[in-house]
Amino acid sequence: MSAVTSVGTRRDAASFADARPWLSLALLLALGALIYSPAILSPPWLDDYFQASMIEGTYPSPRSPFDLYNFVSDADRDVLLDRGMLPWWTHAHLTVRFLRPLSSVLLFGEQRLLGHHPLLFHLFSFLWWAAAALSVRSLFRRVLPPRAALMATFIFALAPCHALPLIWLANRDVLVSIVFGVLALSALVRLRESGRAVHAAVAALLFGVSLLGGEYALSFGGYALALAVTGRKRGALWTRALTVLSFAVPAAAYLVVRARLGYGTEGSGMYHDPLRDPVAFLQRMPRRLVTLLGEGWLTFDPDTVGPKTSAWLLGASLLLGVIILAVPLRRTLARLRGDPRDHAVWLLVGSLLALAPVLAVGPAPRVLGASLVGVAAIVGLILDHVWFPAVPEPPTRGGVLTGLVALALGFAHFVHGPTTAWVASRICRNEALSFVKHAAALSARIPEPASSEVVLVRGMGGSLFVLPYALDDTGAPPARWRMLGLTGHMLVIRRDARTIDVIVPRDRSLFPSGEGDLFRGDGPHYAPGDTVAIPGMRVTILEVGEAGPHRVRFEFPDALESPNRVWMEDSNDGIHEVVLPEPGFGKPFDP
Repeated sequence: MSAVTSVGTRRDAASFADARPWLSLALLLALGALIYSPAILSPPWLDDYFQASMIEGTYPSPRSPFDLYNFVSDADRDVLLDRGMLPWWTHAHLTVRFLRPLSSVLLFGEQRLLGHHPLLFHLFSFLWWAAAALSVRSLFRRVLPPRAALMATFIFALAPCHALPLIWLANRDVLVSIVFGVLALSALVRLRESGRAVHAAVAALLFGVSLLGGEYALSFGGYALALAVTGRKRGALWTRALTVLSFAVPAAAYLVVRARLGYGTEGSGMYHDPLRDPVAFLQRMPRRLVTLLGEGWLTFDPDTVGPKTSAWLLGASLLLGVIILAVPLRRTLARLRGDPRDHAVWLLVGSLLALAPVLAVGPAPRVLGASLVGVAAIVGLILDHVWFPAVPEPPTRGGVLTGLVALALGFAHFVHGPTTAWVASRICRNEALSFVKHAAALSARIPEPASSEVVLVRGMGGSLFVLPYALDDTGAPPARWRMLGLTGHMLVIRRDARTIDVIVPRDRSLFPSGEGDLFRGDGPHYAPGDTVAIPGMRVTILEVGEAGPHRVRFEFPDALESPNRVWMEDSNDGIHEVVLPEPGFGKPFDP
């Protein structure tokens, strides 16, 4: 009886062991659905309205199904200024064009086939998240010990970096690139193990598809390079060359096409293309690098490192972090032997090199997907080493420090990270719902948008430039959309029937610029007497302070109260219609 019971027990244990991968996968998908549920249930947000307008054919400048990420170019900048997608202070050479044909045509096909159903679109995004998690899980199960692979998979899948790509349909391109990029890495691992050129061909094809998803795929070049140059048994020179070429060839083709077709960014404080503006890119690189390292390894909030944080503090923080993390890293790597150690090294090096391409954009968790593949693997290995040691180690200073670091990493990635992902999804969903409410209220106040000129005396948020594309189901904006300033308190002085002066405090600017601002980077700066002429409005800079213009004159070709012109203001409690002061009088506008 005992023998039968023993055999039965072993069979039950074996069956449970076989089922554990499926149980862990089911738990992962369930947690993902729970944590990202606010994103899945969100309405469209930000650029989603631009792209919906492009698909409907109501965008001021026509776009093809493969070009929905072409927002501003030399060919249509003036048209967009006229219609109001761009404000009057836009940089004269602003360019925001991304070569993402695969992600673009996927969005186009979904809207054409399904109509306007945000829930279905977000479910498609969730499927891409699940595909990314599965591809990473497959890679980790191949190169990491089982328990470390399991923890690393959960760390990657539930990280804050996925919140925005799930709620922001336009940012789904990150997930598309990750899926194919990680599959390409798995093919390179097989190439390293077997030396067969067919795996290099498969990797090159997958890298090419990843690049068609978006330029975030360039981050996977860091892993390809790390695979080729690290490890004690790096294989034949031919194998290492194939590893590099499998990424370099499709990446070079992508960059050549991108340059020939004029894609890239210029004149923006949010994007700094290293090929078009290398000086600005290098100036911002250190701060952005430290910020992304904190976000990736410790799930820090993006605002932890502000633009005014001193360079000395940044450098000291980075050095201290490297010193502290070096101890558990060294102890963990020392426990590994052979291929597991080699895999850990290339994943670590690749995660750092993967940050280089995304330093071109303002630091945010959403750009960390590729780098987090390596980060999750290393954190999983450290936690496996500390929490489940094969042989108990005597207490030492290094062991105590390693235990404390593991505790901090475990809290960051299993508690703070998923919580932050849920909170970020919820905050963005609330913003998107508020935006829909404001759009509906504004649409009711504008009886004939196609012939109306809407002038916002004061705006409070950048999403107002998307608002005109959310006023009806086809995404058709009003005839013109004008915003005089993007600021808080201001004073409007009526000069005559057609002219007003707008004044803000001397230590403020009528509009934002510099780091993080989409429409205008650091220069050139306005000077008193400068003018900006766009159809239907002439702007004259009267006074300029350290922050920027604080007194500006606006002249219109006809009476300010023209029947087709609607005057509005944005405040803390929504958008309201306003009445301008009589000539010779002023009127304050407060948030």
